[in-house]
Amino acid sequence: MNTKHEPKRVALVASHAPSLLLFRRPLIEAIGARGHEVLALAPDIAPDTKAALENLGATPVEIPLSRTGLNPIADLATLSALTGLFRKHRPDVVMGYTPKPSIYASLAAARANVPRIVPMVTGLGYAFLDGGGVKAGLIRRITTALYARAFAASHCAVFHNADDRAVLAKAGCLPGSLPTVVVSGSGVDLDYFAARPMPPLERELTFLMIARLVRYKGIAEYCAAAEMVKSHRPDTRFLLAGPEETGPAGFPISELKTGASAVDYLGPVDDVRPLLAQAHIYVLPSYGEGMPRTVLEALATARPIITTDARGCRETVVAGKNGMLVAPQSASALAEAMSAMADRADTLAAMGRESRRLAETTFDVTKVNAAMLEALGLSGAE
Repeated sequence: MNTKHEPKRVALVASHAPSLLLFRRPLIEAIGARGHEVLALAPDIAPDTKAALENLGATPVEIPLSRTGLNPIADLATLSALTGLFRKHRPDVVMGYTPKPSIYASLAAARANVPRIVPMVTGLGYAFLDGGGVKAGLIRRITTALYARAFAASHCAVFHNADDRAVLAKAGCLPGSLPTVVVSGSGVDLDYFAARPMPPLERELTFLMIARLVRYKGIAEYCAAAEMVKSHRPDTRFLLAGPEETGPAGFPISELKTGASAVDYLGPVDDVRPLLAQAHIYVLPSYGEGMPRTVLEALATARPIITTDARGCRETVVAGKNGMLVAPQSASALAEAMSAMADRADTLAAMGRESRRLAETTFDVTKVNAAMLEALGLSGAE
């Protein structure tokens, strides 16, 4: 049997150019190592990002795309531009990730007769969280209809957790005939995020959260829980790092500074490893995720985890082994979990070792990329 294949051109479409390096670098490297070409499509590609992508062997391509909001005129312009680019560059495979690229790249690829279309659902976003009001409900209905059209045009779909797949299947927009693959998020580089020894317990017990400042990450709950715990455990410290986010879901820095005296806000951080090294416990009280990258990095660093029993988050904790799960949107439940783990400080190192073991067995980026390459049709003999 002939196992030699012609090189293929793979288009990866993102809504945020830096994410191509932060989340897709190992995948780009894996595709290139097999002799295939990568087109890296995103809006607003900064010179340093462009240079880094080119150093990986990828070809950066600018596209018009707004990360948030529903503007029919702008979104039609995105669809038209992507269709033209696909007709020009003639990729063999197209994969968009995050909601807008996964939808519009798939629709444009179908219009351009791309042979293989594989959208990746890295999370369902704010509109699919419980509640949210009339506006969120309207956005959810529109997004569901768009997903239905995108999946109908696709050859396979990749999900970061099984719950998101079930939500879209229940909504009737995921064809039963469409092959789907669930991968463990973006995976984590176990060498880059090496296990780190637990800081001495003689120091303040340090909790750490890393996230964009948006409400559905649980920023308010983290701040409120920190105040509760600090009131009776003055030997604790609470760190928060991450960039400010605009838009209706944003959590303003002004609100953070006035209502969270127990939390030290560090701003955006380029390299999170030093922060993870000084933390004892990693916390992410998100309302729901695709698969939280920062938690995977904390697992690999050998840190116990407190996160929510919500989509994408619950998969990262084996309760009682490497951390605790709490109800989402509950500052009191989060504070109770923080206090409980502080009272069991002598078990944190063992819980951290369990976190590292989970990272190795489930979230290793090489295993994730192997599944991704197969979904893309790049795994080898066919």
